[in-house]
Amino acid sequence: MSSSLANNLTQAEFFTATHRVTGRVQTGSKPLNDLLNDPSQSYLLLYSVYISRLNDPGTISSHSPLAYLSKENLSFVLVAAREIRAPDRGRFAVVEYEALVAVPGFELKGKFLGPQRIDVRSFSPATLDHYVALTDVSAQIITLPQVTFTGEAGLVNRARLETLCLNEGPSG
Repeated sequence: MSSSLANNLTQAEFFTATHRVTGRVQTGSKPLNDLLNDPSQSYLLLYSVYISRLNDPGTISSHSPLAYLSKENLSFVLVAAREIRAPDRGRFAVVEYEALVAVPGFELKGKFLGPQRIDVRSFSPATLDHYVALTDVSAQIITLPQVTFTGEAGLVNRARLETLCLNEGPSG
């Protein structure tokens, strides 16, 4: 791997309904959020990939120098905070909400920035990007509640959302 490629790689943890895939993806000058929300690409190319099964998350079941990962089948991704794009604060007043998100096999808790007034007629998960950004994320496996993954930020696949609960945070 060339040194210029290595400098543009972002480390992330990708979660599907059955596996945790840890690897690096080339993002260039964009945050990973932009690549995930880009409808012209259905796969990500990952480097230095480690895979574990969610029923045994502490055991690496496979390692590969390269892997293709389907964006459609991702439930969520844990990343560094710099890899998400904050909502445009110019369009509306932004409030921080405590979020509880359910996707197949997981419960995620974190913070969501959204409009000051959540009105079901004007705001719904359908109006969000394909990958919804959260900060200060913890993800718990439903069948193994003692196992929790954490990250500065998370990107949740809107197509995998089962529930999105928002409560105004203490500062809201």
